[in-house]
Amino acid sequence: MNNQVLTPTTVATLAMSDISKNYSGVAALTDVSVEILPGEVHAILGENGAGKSTLMNVATGTTKPDAGTITVQGTVIPALTPGLATSLGIAIVHQHPAVLPDMTVLENLQVALPSSVFAGDQGAAAAARAMLDGVDLDVHLNERVENLTVAQRHLLEIAKALAVRPALLILDEPTAPLGGAAVDLLFRRVRDVVAAGTSVVYITHRMAEVRELADRVTVLRDGRVRGTAQVAEITDHELLAMIVGRQLDSTFPPKRESTPDDAVNFRLAGFGGPGFVDFSAEAVRGEIIGIAGVVGNGQSELLRALAGLETFNGTVEIEGNALTSRDLLHRAAYMPADRHGEGLAMSLSVRENAAISALKSFKRFLFVSRRTELKTVGESLRSLSVKAPSMDAAVSSLSGGNQQKVVISRALLSDPVLLIADEPTQGVDVGARAEIYAILREASSRGIPVVIASSDAKELEGLCDQVIVMSRGQIVETLRGDDITEERIVSAAVAATTEAVSVVSGRATAPRASRFRRFIQGDYAPTALVGAVIVILGAYILTQNPAYLSTFNVTNLLTAATALGFIAMGQNIALLTGGIDLSVGPLAGFLVVVASFFINDGKPIGMVILGLVLMIVVAAVVGLVNGALIRFGKFTPIAATLTLYIALGGFALLLRPEQGGYISQGFQGFVNTTFGPIPLFFIVIVLLTAGMEFALRKRRWGWRLRAVGSNEESARRIGIGINRTVILGYVATALFVVLGAVMLTGQYGIGDPSQGSAYTLTSITAVVLGGTSLLGGRGTFVGTLLGSLLLQQVLNATVFLGLGTVFQYFFQGILILAAAILYTVGRFRRRKRALEIEGELG
Repeated sequence: MNNQVLTPTTVATLAMSDISKNYSGVAALTDVSVEILPGEVHAILGENGAGKSTLMNVATGTTKPDAGTITVQGTVIPALTPGLATSLGIAIVHQHPAVLPDMTVLENLQVALPSSVFAGDQGAAAAARAMLDGVDLDVHLNERVENLTVAQRHLLEIAKALAVRPALLILDEPTAPLGGAAVDLLFRRVRDVVAAGTSVVYITHRMAEVRELADRVTVLRDGRVRGTAQVAEITDHELLAMIVGRQLDSTFPPKRESTPDDAVNFRLAGFGGPGFVDFSAEAVRGEIIGIAGVVGNGQSELLRALAGLETFNGTVEIEGNALTSRDLLHRAAYMPADRHGEGLAMSLSVRENAAISALKSFKRFLFVSRRTELKTVGESLRSLSVKAPSMDAAVSSLSGGNQQKVVISRALLSDPVLLIADEPTQGVDVGARAEIYAILREASSRGIPVVIASSDAKELEGLCDQVIVMSRGQIVETLRGDDITEERIVSAAVAATTEAVSVVSGRATAPRASRFRRFIQGDYAPTALVGAVIVILGAYILTQNPAYLSTFNVTNLLTAATALGFIAMGQNIALLTGGIDLSVGPLAGFLVVVASFFINDGKPIGMVILGLVLMIVVAAVVGLVNGALIRFGKFTPIAATLTLYIALGGFALLLRPEQGGYISQGFQGFVNTTFGPIPLFFIVIVLLTAGMEFALRKRRWGWRLRAVGSNEESARRIGIGINRTVILGYVATALFVVLGAVMLTGQYGIGDPSQGSAYTLTSITAVVLGGTSLLGGRGTFVGTLLGSLLLQQVLNATVFLGLGTVFQYFFQGILILAAAILYTVGRFRRRKRALEIEGELG
């Protein structure tokens, strides 16, 4: 706790005065004023939807307030942005970590932190390792973040925040996914930085954490400040009254009273699966079973198996009927810990999320009855007191507690035989917790077996009729009745001496992956595969036709691959941002038409240069228009670039209704210059590919490009200028098309308005073959070049193998289909692995 003596002249680290913010006429904050003093821990409490996160977004520049004043270290900041906030020493650990799943741990640190953090003789890797060691995060720097658990992602976020030695550190529900050891470590680090002079804003729903860590506390309710007090001078009951606006007599509903006639309606015998073994338990009607233990000891795996999401051995009986994994998958209701990632479809409405598991019950003949759906879902949401603008409002607009109630509504509407909840109140405020507890108790009293896992021992004590404590995948103690106390639960968990369970799936439990697995899951595995296919296919063609490696054929093959490669590399940039550029083909054709008016025999060198400059200017303008339509016009990338696709094709026909404008022989000769069988421009594209690959992996430009494609919201939170990055990305895409157009100009030697249009599809094919994700965030320029080479090699092979033209289209289709399938399977397996290791580490 802070022992600093404050005087009236003490300058606040951060002062926010009369802050107001409205969304569509709804007030999120109203005249909120709060001061964070030097060297103090200032807790912010309030129900979900009280305005805490909005206030912190204002404090970090992510959200611009409608009114109010922000003062940092005594200086008024008229327009705070994330980048400016970082430079002023403000760092935040978000409740939902601002991490980039497609990038490695090291890259996440490098893109989010200033270069000065990594300065030193030991290099970036050593600096990054020290950051992770500071929060006890033992993962490989080259591990992709999507493979980390939720807890590990939070620790990574904390490491980023502490690395800049902030003047103000904002922690938004930092302990929600962490186990006891990680929480203790975090608290020690917080005390260390406070002792060094850092001010800390601590947002939590856990009263005990406020008591242990905070000096002062401010309570928000309905977007307004309800009071600020010294923690030592206010009671828990007073705080609860301020938070919910009413006195709560009891957070937990009454437990079920047992009788001699109780009949068992739920039984597990010899239940085992990935991460747990020999789990046996039984419960009578109306009982709630709690699963306890240090995070990462098999609790989440157990619940996933009960939900039918993992294979298991042993017996599961409900009302005397044995159920298989398939039965449970269709008849059990599962509430995952990660409600955003697994529990909800964030782009769908409240109604759609609640109804999705019960659509069959709304069916009338072959169709879903809209009236029945609205009536049933509406009644369910009202019974759970879900607060939403309407049933058709986006579920993402709801507070955390109301989102969790939507998850519960969906579970109950599915008429489950078993209700399973993993951390049911994680990130949920006190008032909503009481309502969720009542809902779970009511479901249990109706005869639905309820099993919950929670890292909050107090929650298990107050809610559950029996608590089973797990350690390393095994039961170490079962508590009932008066034995269910927080002390007994924690003692059983931390005092366990069980040996680790070998994982049924054969997956190693160590957090560090092998170098081979990291390579297979990395961006270069598809590149290596494409390279191997090129070599194998080339060797086969050579056995069928020795002329395949003739100088003439090698030159033609590499020249064609170079033209496609330049355009595909541009397409690769657009895809890395999470977009696509359908205009690259018509742009290439239009630029060839432009060149046909300037690069002709007899034209002075100045005119030729003017033509080249004009090609560059036209391309840059097209890139700017594409980017502006997407970012400012709110067009989808497909719609924006399709508009330019049509426009550029029309402009080319206006300039050249038919072929014309012969290209200078000297220019054609330059473009087609070779060194032996190797074209000059193939050497150029190889060198350019190496440079672009280096920039993509080792320079901030490449990190930002991939960050935007990996997770735009996270990229925005860490201060990346999304609009600037995307628009400049589309400009770069168009400039690469200029190089492709130069190649086409030299190859065809005439202005043809139809040239280039086919390159849109082939460029996308080449990029996908090279391993770039159609969802953005991952890919390589090396893979794109090899994809272009493979595509041209396949077309070339049909000639040397004596196949017809139809086979060219057939093989192209096979290649892109294979690439899409391999990518989809890879994503599925990576996602499955991420779910398997969820909760494994605390």
